[in-house]
Amino acid sequence: MKILTSALLFCTLILLLSLSQNTRADHDNQETLAPYQPVYHIPLRIHLGDSNRAPKDWLPILEEINFIWLSQAGICFEMHTVSHNNKITNGLDLWFESTIPDWNGYFTDLHDMHVRDSPDLRPAKHPAGSSAARTAAHELGHALSLGHKQDSDDNLMRSKTYGWQLHDNEITQARTAARQLSFVITNRQQCNPAAIHTEP
Repeated sequence: MKILTSALLFCTLILLLSLSQNTRADHDNQETLAPYQPVYHIPLRIHLGDSNRAPKDWLPILEEINFIWLSQAGICFEMHTVSHNNKITNGLDLWFESTIPDWNGYFTDLHDMHVRDSPDLRPAKHPAGSSAARTAAHELGHALSLGHKQDSDDNLMRSKTYGWQLHDNEITQARTAARQLSFVITNRQQCNPAAIHTEP
């Protein structure tokens, strides 16, 4: 009887540990399915010419940006990385830069978003994995018409934290904006894999 009780307690502990780990933004899960249909696919040009990160270091960061938006709101950013500053005609532009004085990132308009390579963020109870991915996802929230929301350190639209979660009303508002920006509306539930491009 004692062996059965011990085994049951052990299994319960393992289950609780696995559930607690699943609260983190886990962009390694490539089978993430969108909770909303249709999935909106928005072209996003990523400018890396002023970044000091090695190109290979960007792949997990770009994947986490899409995890944050796809897993909660059914929004994919179809990313194309470039080393120049020419803006995309249809879609969004975002620059990663080695330094931005006084800011982790900022949004001016759909073709003028900037994020530091290594933003300095405060902790959150359920943190994103990368400060660069979280800050880029935050600035993209502004592109999707969302304002700052300072009610929780776990919220994506809170300033300067690792939080990545969205409220239901923010999801509704972002999807309304995404519908106008999406180049195609499909039943495909996943984003195209992130890739680093060496040509324009």
